Amino acid sequence: MTEELVRNDFSVGAEEDTAAAGAEQSAESKTGEPMIEVVNLTKKFGDLLVLDDISESVYAGEKVVVIGPSGGGKSTFLRCLNCLEDPTSGQIFFEGVDLADLKVNINEHRRKMGMVFQQFNLFNNLTVKKNITLAPVKIGIADLRKAKTHNLVTPLYNKWFARFGAGHNARIEKKRIMLQNEVETLKTALEPVVAEWEQTKTVEEVAGKSVVSYDPELTKKKLKITAQLEKKERALSHAVPAHEMEPVELPAASAREVRAAAEENAMRLLRRIGLDSKADAYPSTLSGGQKQRVAIVRALAMSPKVMLFDEPTSALDPEMVGEVLDLIKQVADEGMTMVIVTHEMGFAREVGTRILFMAEGKVLEQAPPEEFFGNPQHSRLKEFLAKVL
Repeated sequence: MTEELVRNDFSVGAEEDTAAAGAEQSAESKTGEPMIEVVNLTKKFGDLLVLDDISESVYAGEKVVVIGPSGGGKSTFLRCLNCLEDPTSGQIFFEGVDLADLKVNINEHRRKMGMVFQQFNLFNNLTVKKNITLAPVKIGIADLRKAKTHNLVTPLYNKWFARFGAGHNARIEKKRIMLQNEVETLKTALEPVVAEWEQTKTVEEVAGKSVVSYDPELTKKKLKITAQLEKKERALSHAVPAHEMEPVELPAASAREVRAAAEENAMRLLRRIGLDSKADAYPSTLSGGQKQRVAIVRALAMSPKVMLFDEPTSALDPEMVGEVLDLIKQVADEGMTMVIVTHEMGFAREVGTRILFMAEGKVLEQAPPEEFFGNPQHSRLKEFLAKVL
């Protein structure tokens, strides 16, 4: 039995932290760069404003718990972090990378974020083990093929580069200068339009929600220039100089090895949660609590750097809530960075290192658990806690 198989934690690689290391990392990282940084995040569905200019940071090792009334934007906020929803405006940085940057491969970063949904989202036609191994096998084989293809074309490409690279790069540089000038021209044209457009903003209360509207003609003009700007920025992002290629190390020897490693890890995780006997069962035969525990270890099988939980107990019967919360606590104790949307106040108090209160699309208050629950400041938070505690 390998060392990895006998490890008594949920980690998958060599970089995982123990609970003590995770707590130490959380304290130290507050002075460093955030793992996730949200800047002026706004999200609208039509005229409905769901997230209103939110700026927040999540540091490595933190357990950020988001609570608030239904319809306050909590789940949408979480889905924006994982790029399941596109922000209307604003930026989201993950490990310093702007996820809205056209040059960024979102899927490369999304695999570092484990997501657990309210409704489990297991595939009923696959066994429990297949549910857990599906993504690691698919991505692992894709990575293996990509590496093999890279190594195959490297010598051919380098021959081309030695002969034609200098002329190619000169043409690319000329194109970049032209595109940069066009981008700056469009930005200059867009600025006064946006300023005038913002002056036409009106907010109405409809069915208890804030509905924002703008002048329709200015909106069309703004969208037209924005579309042109995005097209030029996309072209600019693709105008990249050529350079010599280096061979890469293969992530595995074969697809068979990828599958074997994924299955070995799946069984390790299932043993850890006491469900290894259910490896060949189908989700329809599991209880709600078992399904959610499988969903959690499925996310952990991808070795994420951060886990996002969207009300993981809301679809469970009351007697099944405890086993899921206990599992999340174990993962938290092992140093995993987390953002958790929940209505479980006791759990939030116990697990969270920082609590955010969201209502009407805004973060109205945040504080460590003891201060948050013991000395709330915002009147809306006081009203909310009086109803749920």
